[in-house]
Amino acid sequence: MKDLSMLPFTISFVIRKLQQIDNLNELPKEKRPSDDIIWDGTSEEMDEWLDRVLSSSSNAPDGLVFSIADIES
Repeated sequence: MKDLSMLPFTISFVIRKLQQIDNLNELPKEKRPSDDIIWDGTSEEMDEWLDRVLSSSSNAPDGLVFSIADIES
């Protein structure tokens, strides 16, 4: 079978949930969602959580910024 939609719903749900957990396990431990969000949360809660976690790291500066004063003290 090439498509999950061809499997019974419970089997396809478990396969998709395991894929989701494998993907989330690639995040550092402190950035992983709680089990409540993974198993009992809605997809909207998961999307909001991912947006919040991933956007905080995207606000980090791209590199170092050196401020050089014209006058030496």
